Amino acid sequence: MRGQTAVEYLMTYGWAILIILIVAGVLAYYGIFAPSGFLGPTARGFGQVQVLNPWSLSSSDGALTLNIENRVGGTIAITNVSYTLTSGGSGTYYDDSPSCTSGCTTGTNVTSGGKAVIVATPVSGPSGASAGDSWTATVTIYYDYGGSTFSSTGTLSGTYS
Repeated sequence: MRGQTAVEYLMTYGWAILIILIVAGVLAYYGIFAPSGFLGPTARGFGQVQVLNPWSLSSSDGALTLNIENRVGGTIAITNVSYTLTSGGSGTYYDDSPSCTSGCTTGTNVTSGGKAVIVATPVSGPSGASAGDSWTATVTIYYDYGGSTFSSTGTLSGTYS
């Protein structure tokens, strides 16, 4: 009699554990446990030219819109912006004449301590990207200061707009 009770006990809990594993597998398959969904957009790195939230990457043309803050100590001129997708697509995209939509004095000049919105639109953007998909990219902002060219590099993540 004890043997039958033990087998029934194991079967009952065995089925329950199997169902839990199947449900967890389905949830993992659909990305419920993806860390990017819990963390939201993140920025790491960058030096004297900081990227502030919000930023966006267009799924249609690959335009990267950055809110930046100049912490250099003098007026800088943003000359180039490049980004390399490390997830959510592949390839390196480069704009050697980014535009400034707000906060610049002339062209792409940003005063010391000033904030600006820079839009880098590469010749070709990421293919196969859809709005809402997650992405991570290494972004480099090139700028001129005092007659020399410098760069500020960091990692951004977010979802395509």
